[in-house]
Amino acid sequence: MRTESVLINELHLGSRLNQAVESNRRGEFGLLLAMLSTDPRDMAQFRLQQSRTEAERLQRAFELLEPAPLLADLSNDSWVTDNSACFFDEGARSFQLHQAMTPEALVIRGAMPSDLSQALTNTDPAGRLRHCGESAQLPELPPLAEILTTQRNFSRKLAGLT
Repeated sequence: MRTESVLINELHLGSRLNQAVESNRRGEFGLLLAMLSTDPRDMAQFRLQQSRTEAERLQRAFELLEPAPLLADLSNDSWVTDNSACFFDEGARSFQLHQAMTPEALVIRGAMPSDLSQALTNTDPAGRLRHCGESAQLPELPPLAEILTTQRNFSRKLAGLT
């Protein structure tokens, strides 16, 4: 007899334990019982729902929908729900239906809080880059001697043309 997976509790056996009793296969019955874990914490009736909060348990018990999002981030979300076009095209009832099926967030903003983004708007570009953790890259300029030589040559050409 081969099992597909490791047996931990009686839920993993399914009806195999019952079939072994009904068909009087004592060896298989004893083997299945021996393969079960002896730790009472592994038994199905003692499984604790520690990971779920009270709100999650009630939501699952009453089969409620996921709560509507309160905040949407335009910098991370490639698609933010916007039901306003539905209101203007089809009316208030259609908007209410769309809002119930795919609710839109109450506040839609970027990655930073509005106060911080307003403060960063008033700073220079180097300060914004420094806040975001990027370093300001200066453009590569030719040496000053080359610039002066080019300008001198250009001014001589202009003087000769006029």
